[in-house]
Amino acid sequence: MRFEQSIDIEASQQRVWDVLSAIEAWPQRIETVDTVELLTPTPITAGSRVRLKQPKLPEGTWEVTAWNAPSFFEWVQRTGGITIVAGHRVEALGEDQARLTLTIEMRGLLVPVIALFQKARTQRYMELEADGMKQAAESA
Repeated sequence: MRFEQSIDIEASQQRVWDVLSAIEAWPQRIETVDTVELLTPTPITAGSRVRLKQPKLPEGTWEVTAWNAPSFFEWVQRTGGITIVAGHRVEALGEDQARLTLTIEMRGLLVPVIALFQKARTQRYMELEADGMKQAAESA
């Protein structure tokens, strides 16, 4: 199962990346994240691990699988027979405009069952995350 959410932001690609990649600040920027704990030392790179707590979801540990500043990072969470791959892409649309695209791909035998309960929440959380990043990037 795959989800995708894009939003255009009135800020440079670098500014959007700076906001997006400051993962420790996510609880202040987006309402879909309660806490963030970096489990490996900074700077964040491929192989880094981050623990996230989100409202109405179990706490999860994400491992960064790709970190290509200032355009893309991806991380993976494996739990209960499900693998979740989350992508975060920032594309320059001009000097002071960028597009943020968030993706979630769920894989595993239990995905059809989980999807019954999580589809609407996943879509809503992605909308809120994109909106929060937009507001943070445009406010500076």
